[in-house]
Amino acid sequence: MPVEKEELSVLQRKLKKEKWDPLAYSYFACVVVGRIAKYIGLYMAGKTPPNQPFTIGVTTASLFPGIECLSIRQYRSFMKTAVRAVQFQNGIGTEARRAKWATKVEGREWSGYWIPFQDQSDNSKSSSKTGSTCSPTDVPLGKGCDVVLLAVHGGGFIDGDALMFLAFFKNLMKSIQLKQNVRIGILSVQYGLSPEYPYPYAINEITTSYCDLIRQHGVNPRRIVIVGDSAGGNLCLGASLKLRDAFSEVGPPAGQILFCPWVRSSDPLESSIFDVVSSVGCEVYNEAYTQHDPETEMCQYTSPISAPTLAGLSPMLIFIGGLEILLQSTMRFVDKARSEGVEVKSIIAQGRPHNYMLMDYLSTKQDREETYQAVGEFVLNVHNKLG
Repeated sequence: MPVEKEELSVLQRKLKKEKWDPLAYSYFACVVVGRIAKYIGLYMAGKTPPNQPFTIGVTTASLFPGIECLSIRQYRSFMKTAVRAVQFQNGIGTEARRAKWATKVEGREWSGYWIPFQDQSDNSKSSSKTGSTCSPTDVPLGKGCDVVLLAVHGGGFIDGDALMFLAFFKNLMKSIQLKQNVRIGILSVQYGLSPEYPYPYAINEITTSYCDLIRQHGVNPRRIVIVGDSAGGNLCLGASLKLRDAFSEVGPPAGQILFCPWVRSSDPLESSIFDVVSSVGCEVYNEAYTQHDPETEMCQYTSPISAPTLAGLSPMLIFIGGLEILLQSTMRFVDKARSEGVEVKSIIAQGRPHNYMLMDYLSTKQDREETYQAVGEFVLNVHNKLG
């Protein structure tokens, strides 16, 4: 009697059945072209969202299929190349350029990059083309600023790095300095990626880095704001719940800023050509992070929306793309948090996809300026409460 082959999960296929690189990337390119053509057809037929600019829609359509077409290794390679290309456009494409803004730091079982405050005003005496005014190595971790942002990057738990949004951090730092007169420094955590380092590795690294900021570097928790995007937003929420439950003596952060957080609802997702996130991608990310362990999948630290209560969490500023497939679950999380006494301000950007504010090609200048302003006001409120 023939033995039936065990059916592989989506993640297992990504790990075990990798296509030859030229074939995989060629297929990926064909899918991208097909999706762009489909979007253009919808646009010409008047069937695209009226508040989504054509250029943003085309870019969104082209970014969507990466994780669906490539193995995890190939996807990471593609994304690393894409991030480097964007960094070159922003003048920070080389390691030497990035070193003018960030320095590697090591803690107890965690690592990351410290991006200290640097004066970017017109009056700064900088001779550097990047506007850098000092060496990051000269500024101790947590010093030289009014508020510390503890940043956690996204990437579906499987991809990304601590400096992937360095250009955004620079612009945010400048905007808050000029408009709110507040100096921010940023500690961006380089956590272990799944599936090599599944739950709870990343959350443990984040909670430890937070505790080290306070215990080892003397930073007042009332000066710390936790910041994360997408899966990084999930990790921020999970870490905040862990800090509330297991590290109450340390004290909670002053607030959380979450860019399109993935709250990991059990509701089924439906892919859309108008968003960069896909249902298949979320399936891969989920399995990589939770290893399909039922208890882990429904744990409040991996699925914040499933938490018995969110009471006791710090005030939140949550950004949401009006076209992202995570919209409904994120709004349910916002409602749940508010009903349980958490102070939440939510901003929905109509006609925008997931993580729109972090990439120039997915947002307008006005989108980004409004993001900087909202974040600046949130940070200013934190600063003012310090007295």
